[in-house]
Amino acid sequence: MTNKFERPGYYERFMPLELPETLTPFIYANAGTMNHRVAGDSPYNVFCAYNSEVVADDVIVVGDDATRRYVLVGATTAMRSLTHLSAVWRGRRFRGVRVWQPEISEGAEPEKIVIWEGDDWRELLRRYGDEVAREMKAAPPPPGAANLTGYCSWYYYYDDVTEKDFLENVATLAGMGSSPFKARFVQIDAGYETFQGDWLDRDAFWPTPLDEIARRIRAGGMEAGIWTMPFHASTASRVFREHPGWFVKGPDGKPLVARGWFEPPDDLWATLDTTQEAVLDHLRHVFRTFREWGYTYFKMDGLGFALLDGVRSDPGATSVSAFRLGLRAIREAVPDSFLLACSQHFLPCVGLVDGARFSDDTHASTGPILSAFNQTAARFWMFDRFYWADPDCIIVRTDRGTNTPGESRISALSGIMTGVAITSDNLALVPDDRLALLGRAATLRMRDVKPSMAHANFGRNRWPMEFSGKINGRPAVALVNLLDRPQTWKISELDGFDGPVCEELLHPLGEVRGEITLQPRDAALLVQCGRA
Repeated sequence: MTNKFERPGYYERFMPLELPETLTPFIYANAGTMNHRVAGDSPYNVFCAYNSEVVADDVIVVGDDATRRYVLVGATTAMRSLTHLSAVWRGRRFRGVRVWQPEISEGAEPEKIVIWEGDDWRELLRRYGDEVAREMKAAPPPPGAANLTGYCSWYYYYDDVTEKDFLENVATLAGMGSSPFKARFVQIDAGYETFQGDWLDRDAFWPTPLDEIARRIRAGGMEAGIWTMPFHASTASRVFREHPGWFVKGPDGKPLVARGWFEPPDDLWATLDTTQEAVLDHLRHVFRTFREWGYTYFKMDGLGFALLDGVRSDPGATSVSAFRLGLRAIREAVPDSFLLACSQHFLPCVGLVDGARFSDDTHASTGPILSAFNQTAARFWMFDRFYWADPDCIIVRTDRGTNTPGESRISALSGIMTGVAITSDNLALVPDDRLALLGRAATLRMRDVKPSMAHANFGRNRWPMEFSGKINGRPAVALVNLLDRPQTWKISELDGFDGPVCEELLHPLGEVRGEITLQPRDAALLVQCGRA
């Protein structure tokens, strides 16, 4: 279909909408990467009076709150291109949604698009998630699966971690006995390697061979994990010096280089050209070697950098198709291992990874903890549909940070809502009450999570603070006070609740009657327990 909104060179289409003028517009604008949003930047938007456009990735929902009429437009595949959308608002009316796919050449088959209408924007998004999983052949977490638990070194030691630091934590985790928190995975994060790209080489701070480190982890009854950025190498690395032809190039024939987040000389990163069989063999070798050493959990970071535009050996490839070739090679090399995507675009990973980060990096302080929770909760419709939803590390510690008890409860709640409870805290120093909180994140699971339809509970351009779901089949509501003042909820008015009595599990407060008040930046988890 051709119209005035299409431009030569790539696929673009304008989809007109027949929606009435409204004073109560609603929009959910999805961000297609884990680190697209920051604290306070909600996906629920308000428009200026007459003319505006809001851009989204993958999927967008627009509509009218007063009539509860909503329209979803979304891409259900990402085999060759990302999909971007823009809601066009003119004169207090949604005029349509512009869709463009920058790597689909003009006249080529585009990524699949759906347009649906309904009276509940949450259910439209969940239906969309199911359709993406079907189209992309995803294998979601099995129903009723136990929470994923683990430890990684990053958010306590960052890249200053030493082998001694790490092994001390392994010993603590192995000796926790009857502790409420049990780690399934113990993952080495950045700091063990010499340079980005030389993943099988060890820094001087890691004198013990990595296969021996994995053996010690397994001896403690846990699975060994390790961090890599598989599609990158810094210009200081051995692999870059020895194989300059392996990388995505610019028009001048030289490897394209992007500035990364590590310090010089490890700060300039080149992207592997995964349309070359030698590069795929290299990836298979790295991951098979780690697997032979005993590693079964792989955190694959920096994946967004892999979609670098440039010249690849296969002129018919796109950045997205090349990215999926690389992921598929890794998946085939370690078919029995857990692959966690990080710094990724969501849709191109579907069907090829087991888990994905849903938020930007957290930190033991107010802003990052709230941001990590909000970004994760805003993607509720992805939970258990594509892959495990990783809300980033749960932070409950009382050292090396400024997080309050309430903020620690918010962090723990993200683990309960997603079923992923991984921490970087030094558990030898965590007091018993905070350790018990981490244990609740590891064992409680809230399923079928969705934000309340009562928009008044969070207001325009703000994040929702009320989420409904079920715990062990019983109606449950998670409350989060993101404001700087106390907030009170009446129990009988909560979604799914039919009486004024409930049980609070997060603090835990036990039985609660009538209403509950939360102090600023605190959370509660309520379960229906019957009428008074």
